[in-house]
Formats: sequence, C-alpha cells, structure tokens
Amino acid sequence: MDLFIALISIFWWLGILAYGANFLVDGASGIARKFWLSEMLIGLTVVAIGTSAPELIVSVVAAIQWNTDISIGNVVGSNIANILLVLWLTAIIMPMTLARSTLLIDIPLTILVTLLLLLLVSDIWIDGAGSNILSRIDGIVLLLFAVIFFIYNIRGKVIETTDIIEEEVTHSTKKLLLFIGWWIFALFFWGKILVDWSVHIAKIFGLSEAIIGLTIIAIGTSTPELVTSIVATFKKKTNITIGNIIGSNILNILIILWISACIRPLPFSNILQMDLIVSLMAPILLLSLSQIWIRHRIGRAEGIILFICYMWYISFLIIREL
Repeated sequence: MDLFIALISIFWWLGILAYGANFLVDGASGIARKFWLSEMLIGLTVVAIGTSAPELIVSVVAAIQWNTDISIGNVVGSNIANILLVLWLTAIIMPMTLARSTLLIDIPLTILVTLLLLLLVSDIWIDGAGSNILSRIDGIVLLLFAVIFFIYNIRGKVIETTDIIEEEVTHSTKKLLLFIGWWIFALFFWGKILVDWSVHIAKIFGLSEAIIGLTIIAIGTSTPELVTSIVATFKKKTNITIGNIIGSNILNILIILWISACIRPLPFSNILQMDLIVSLMAPILLLSLSQIWIRHRIGRAEGIILFICYMWYISFLIIREL
C-alpha cells in the first residue's frame, strides 16, 4: 500500500510541477515582452528557464535535504531524456530541419558546457584527490558561464516598440512578478513532496537515490520540455522545439547545479560520472545524426535511433543496480 501511495503521489506531483511551470512561463514571458525583448530571446532563455523550473525546485530541495545524488541525477538524467526521449517523440510527429546557427553554435555550446561540468567533477582523474565534488567554487565557474550565455543571447535582441504584440501586454509588472513569485513558492512546496516520496520508493526497492533521480524524477521534470516541444512541433515551429531543449540543457547545468552547489557542495560518484559521459554523448549523437542522410534534418529514422539509445541507457541503469 505504501508503494502504491508513493507512486500515485509521484505522478500526481509531477503533473502539478509541470502545470505550475506553464504558469511560470506565462508570467516570465509577460515580463520579457514588457521590457521589449524579442521572441527568439524569450524562447531560448525565458521559456527554457520556465520549463526547467521543476528541475530547479527538485534539485534545490534535494540539496537542502542532503539527497545530493537526487540533485545531480535529476539534472543529468533530465538532459539525457530531453535529447534522446523528447526529441524522439517530436521527430516522430514531424521531421525537423535544424537552423545553421543551431548546428554551429547551440549544440556545440551544449557539448562544451557538459564537458566543462565533467572536468569540474573529475577531481580524482585530474588532481588525484580522494573524491569528486562539485564545490561552491565550481558553482561560481558555472555562474560565470551562465552570465556569458545570457549576455551573448541578449546582445542585439531587444526589439523595437512597433514589434510588440499589444495583446501580449495585459498585466502590470507588479502582478506578473507576484504571479512568478507565488508559483515559485508553490513549486518549492511540491518539489519537497516529490523528493520525499522518491526517497521512499528508493528505500522500498533498495534502489540508490541516483537511479531514482536519473529515471523517475528526470523523466517527470522533463514534462514541461516535452509538452512545449510537442506543441511547438504541431505548430511547425521546430526552431522553438530545438531551442527549448538546447536552452534547457544548458541552463540545467549552468543555473541549477550552480544554485545546488552553493547550497551544499555536491559529491559526484564515479557512477554518476558515467551518466554524465552519456549526457555528453547525447548532443554529439544529435549533431552526427543531423549530417548522415539528409543534412540539417532530424527525421523519424533519426528519432528512432535516439529512442533506441535511450532504451539502451535505461537497460544499462537497471543492470547496474542488480
């Protein structure tokens, strides 16, 4: 009975997290448009931040409660699921043509950021230390890269007054800020429940907190990216689909792990390093697939390859726990 209640609670609160993130996106988008920011900037940064809200809340709560494996596993697992699972589903719905800037800048930037994280948590390999840890200093390094990321995207992307969609600006700035603040508080409360029940499930099955973070929580907190990407794909806005996923993966590392590491230094086991390597290989695979059959395109065949790789990864996790 405890297991049944735990599972029901997990999926219930995951749904609440995704629902709350949608409101967060609406409020953040309203703020962005009030300050005359372009749709491209909103999609790559504001929407990406909004859809990453569940990952942020869960990782922060997990760090506060000393469940550091969940904090790290949530981010790494979500980044893997975003590319191998979410892009598979969207590619099945409609083949996507990748913009030149996505291939030359955005995806390589994702690879670079993931490689940076791998280097920061390779204390044993690089320095011969006794353990790997994402320290507060490492978090500051991630923050500096986040600042560079935002400056690069904001530069030259402020739109003219005549380009503002009047119907978008319907609420006062004060209301929008209160709206965002209320939902962040609500997401924090729900995130705490999600972490508590996930730890409970791990204990029932004798599973590590890391695998719970890499699977159940990671897939659940990727729900906003999935919903946003599917809607954008149906509307034939594939650039938003790719931008949302790439932006979320970058911000998951640069922002969420920075905040989590500032709250509490995060021990990084050798096992989680293997998962991080998978997270590094996922965008490399995506970049490679876009050049194989039809250049700059991710179709159904490429999507199936992504899905097969994700199933292989999940099978690997299960075997590793046995």
